[in-house]
Amino acid sequence: MIYATRVKEFEASHRYYLPDLSETENLKLFGKCVSPYGHGHNYRCELTLRGEINARSGMVINIKDVDDVMAKVVKNLDHKFINAQVHEFTERVPTTENLTLYLRDKLEQAFIDNDDVAIANVKLYEEKYLFAEAGMGSNVSLTRGYVFSAAHRLHSNAMSDEENNSVFGKCNNPYGHGHNYELEVTVGGVPDERTGMIIDLAKLDHIVNEEIVDKFDHKHLNEEVEPFDELNPTSENVAKVIYERLAPRLSDLVKFEKVLLRETPRSFFEYRPE
Repeated sequence: MIYATRVKEFEASHRYYLPDLSETENLKLFGKCVSPYGHGHNYRCELTLRGEINARSGMVINIKDVDDVMAKVVKNLDHKFINAQVHEFTERVPTTENLTLYLRDKLEQAFIDNDDVAIANVKLYEEKYLFAEAGMGSNVSLTRGYVFSAAHRLHSNAMSDEENNSVFGKCNNPYGHGHNYELEVTVGGVPDERTGMIIDLAKLDHIVNEEIVDKFDHKHLNEEVEPFDELNPTSENVAKVIYERLAPRLSDLVKFEKVLLRETPRSFFEYRPE
């Protein structure tokens, strides 16, 4: 089975607002997204199709055909004020989650008569640090990104100094070294019918900032952040500790799926519970 992904970008504006709530209630729920004039994004839609390789063409599907379909679907959103100009959202909040489901449904309909491929998932980036993903069904995954800068030294107390130096090399420098870490937190579920959200983003931001960013940012992990006074702060361990710190507060609110920690552009680690 081959999974083929094609990207289509578009620009649009939208507003979060529930007419049955007061201005104060809307502001509390949606923050600055309630502006009556809307706000905009450069959206990036990634469509992943799955299928077998055609023996004659060597392809799963002709990319030109995929481009044509995506262009037609996205045209309805491109350079539009979504709330006012896309009828599906005149009474539905155009959250990232709802827009992802909308695109998934439209694309699924477009490929319904194609027996060679099926939609594996649709991913929609609203911005670099906020995107949603939908496969089949009503569940959506929402990923929010965060950044913190920290120093660490890779050193295991279970190994001798010689072993540490041999295994970790310059990362075993006694003074440590640093990274601009990029953290992705992914939650999943069915968007609330009224708000269109899986979780209140402001609440998610508050939890992650309080539990992780505020405690890790501009710190030396080995010296200032437990349990790394004893636990070797490899990115594998850091990702696992981050998940375990967030789980007690997120699991009661939403399905907490995973965390992904980027140490460098070439090196990143994902932790999810089995």
